[in-house]
Amino acid sequence: MEILKKICKFIASMKFAIILLIVVAVVCMIGSLVPQGALFEQARDSYSERTAAFILAFHLDDVFHSWWFVALVSLLCLSVLLCNLTRVKALILSTKNAANPAHAMSETPTASREGVADPEPVFRRMHFYRTVKTTADGRDAVFACRNRLGFWGAWVCHIGIVLIVLGYALGQMTLFSTEVYGTPGQTKPIEGTPYEMTIDDFTIERTETGFIKQYTTALTVTNPKTGERQSGTSGVNHPAVLGGMKFYQTASGDAVRVTISENGVPFESADLCVGEELTVDFLPGLSLFLNGYEPDHGGSPAYQILFFYNGQHMDVGKSYFAPHGTIDLGQYALTLSDPFNYTLLRVKKDSFAWLVLIGAILTALGLFCALYVVPETLWAVRDETGAWTVFGKSRKLAPLFTEQFDRAIAGRRGKEAAK
Repeated sequence: MEILKKICKFIASMKFAIILLIVVAVVCMIGSLVPQGALFEQARDSYSERTAAFILAFHLDDVFHSWWFVALVSLLCLSVLLCNLTRVKALILSTKNAANPAHAMSETPTASREGVADPEPVFRRMHFYRTVKTTADGRDAVFACRNRLGFWGAWVCHIGIVLIVLGYALGQMTLFSTEVYGTPGQTKPIEGTPYEMTIDDFTIERTETGFIKQYTTALTVTNPKTGERQSGTSGVNHPAVLGGMKFYQTASGDAVRVTISENGVPFESADLCVGEELTVDFLPGLSLFLNGYEPDHGGSPAYQILFFYNGQHMDVGKSYFAPHGTIDLGQYALTLSDPFNYTLLRVKKDSFAWLVLIGAILTALGLFCALYVVPETLWAVRDETGAWTVFGKSRKLAPLFTEQFDRAIAGRRGKEAAK
């Protein structure tokens, strides 16, 4: 039992919590540097084979879902919570004692001054407006306190930190993220959700000198089952929030219009983006892959095409075709034309972002209370001659409090001297 108490005391110590917080921060930094979800071959290409094996063995390629990271965050949250819980009783007592004249007046003051004719103006100059008439050692006394919330500043800050860490960890473990790309008019499913995304429009805003200023996608998100529809626009650094998801404007690329003809008569057309594959239905097993687009190839735009048959790259290799060039496939023909841009959006949903937000607010509030809301008390006791002795105590910033105290006393004496 004694050993268990020592273990709990150590876990609840601030020293242990700070160590865990540093470790979690380092792990999060590693998780941001090491590609998450990488295969062994990808890790080996980026690092050495031994390093790749180490990364995969300790799940550094999927840090935020690893059992040890979950355990580490849980232990951190438990440590800070225990640390805070053990301080609650002392904080409640300190808060009560600060408002108890008998207890507060028994403490060693930060500043004092004897021979004050009337303490009330001093209280007002020090902004202590709620005074209490009491007695001290059988003599008349006046007492006031303020800013007792300052006792709880560090406590609230720690709770905020726990919520931030917990919200971030849970958010990373449950984060939904996917990409959707396409051209205006296309409707694409959002994988992993019941929603579909329709790209209503895509524009590229440029400056007067021709530099790109902003990418903007107008989109509509639809739930086919319920008929729910939401529309919005997404730009760089200005994500759209639709269907509980955030749509980030990530990139743009080249696309072309592919027209299929039979004996010179067009009968089908489709938009094809760079990096996208088009299956040729009338020739089973044949597919067309748009590998790139060059606006200026030998003085004119050109398309880089790869052909695949049953998944195997054909010997045709790379071929370039001028705008409106035609790929002859016997009685059929494929015509590539009208190059334009497609948009790529990253779709994210963090179910615990609200927890991080609450934690950030509490942390800021706690820091404000800890640094600027300083518990202070002011009291005055009248002696046998009728003169008052004024006392003041501040929990922090004693020199500043003493300066304010002396200024308040001097202000009263200055008026008396003027009279």
